[in-house]
Amino acid sequence: MHVLPVAVLALAALAAVEAAAPQLVRGRCATPPAAPQRIEKVINECQEDIKLSILEEALSVLGESTGIISRDAKTRQPGKSRARRQAFTEDERRIAGCLLHCVYKKVKALNSAGLPTGEGLVKLYAEGVQDASYFLATAQAVNHCLGAAQQQGRLLPQAVKEPGQKCYLAYDLFECVSDQIIEYCGASP
Repeated sequence: MHVLPVAVLALAALAAVEAAAPQLVRGRCATPPAAPQRIEKVINECQEDIKLSILEEALSVLGESTGIISRDAKTRQPGKSRARRQAFTEDERRIAGCLLHCVYKKVKALNSAGLPTGEGLVKLYAEGVQDASYFLATAQAVNHCLGAAQQQGRLLPQAVKEPGQKCYLAYDLFECVSDQIIEYCGASP
């Protein structure tokens, strides 16, 4: 559960570092100097929303697993060791994706079905950008990534009704857009 504050601190630190740095020109584009302050405010709001959701989910899981734990404790053989804890990479990905989905929602980058829109994502990722090449790279990246998600069937309303899928989609789109911009511009957004 302490993964969320770490992710948010990392985002805040990144925003602070970017805010202090001048606009960076590498490759074909000038990367924006800072994450927009409005986005930082939205991220903070989303952090609180996600904390509450995680706590509610954890309480629900604890309620369900209490019976399982007590049954397992009665049947466990002495000397058997517990299974090794799995890495949290999927959890971290889901939490980061949920944070991104919340940001998309708050900045109105989603349609009525809760799916990301090209116009909304371009507006979000290119907000405050002065460099036309960066804006173009962002638009191309968003179109490429949404097209790939569409081909995979991930932009269908029924596809994101499964638990966690909106979060995974948001994370994967962010990662794809970032990678595409890096490939075009030669610098990270």
